[in-house]
Amino acid sequence: MFSDYHVHSGFSFDSDETLDNIITKAISLGMKQIAITDHQDFNWPVPGESPSIPVADYFSVIDSAREKHAGQIHILKGIELGLMKGTKSQCQNLIASNAFDFVIGSCHIVDNMDPYYTEFWKERKDRATFELYFHTLLDGLKMFDSIDTLGHMDYIVRYSPNKDTNYSVADYTDVIDEILNFIINKNIKLEINTANLAKGFTFPNPHTDIIKRYKELGGEYVTVGSDAHKACDIGYGFDRIRGITDKYCLKIFTI
Repeated sequence: MFSDYHVHSGFSFDSDETLDNIITKAISLGMKQIAITDHQDFNWPVPGESPSIPVADYFSVIDSAREKHAGQIHILKGIELGLMKGTKSQCQNLIASNAFDFVIGSCHIVDNMDPYYTEFWKERKDRATFELYFHTLLDGLKMFDSIDTLGHMDYIVRYSPNKDTNYSVADYTDVIDEILNFIINKNIKLEINTANLAKGFTFPNPHTDIIKRYKELGGEYVTVGSDAHKACDIGYGFDRIRGITDKYCLKIFTI
């Protein structure tokens, strides 16, 4: 069983899960490590939501869990940092001021809205919207690249009303190659995120064609994360990822 490098607890605005439940589940699966990676998105545009971590409290709870489970599992102080234009100084200050063990960089906002919400998709077509997402992600990476791994690279596909029926990686080759070359040159890993599998898709995030292309362009290391917001989803689909990493001779990054 891979160690899970993308997990959310009650410190994320969209999770109520306790750290104790998370750690207990990870230990039961035989994981040697787990990265708690709660959300931090600056300038979040959705009213009533606040993806912001009180870092001192967050670290204190993780330190207590480390002490409680010493010798059983290594718990990483992680964060999932939203990459969005206009937040460079905030991202820099957060990472420079706090000793995070592991930083995921992700894009959740496109055209000032999270595609998670159905209203985002009104009068939008997949082809143009997916391309806009990839360019928005690339802009975010160019804005701030002090991250360890690129999270759920094609996140937007999860929430299209059409699911994956209109999604062909070949339609976005130029921008996808630019993103992959960027992270390879910056020594940023590519995350294989299994949340798509939990939602019934036949591929993880990113699509296996993107993972293949990452290898072709010289990518070597990936991280594996469930993106679990509940303890029961930790490690979901990891058995299917081994075939992908073996097929493309990719190494699993751990700290």
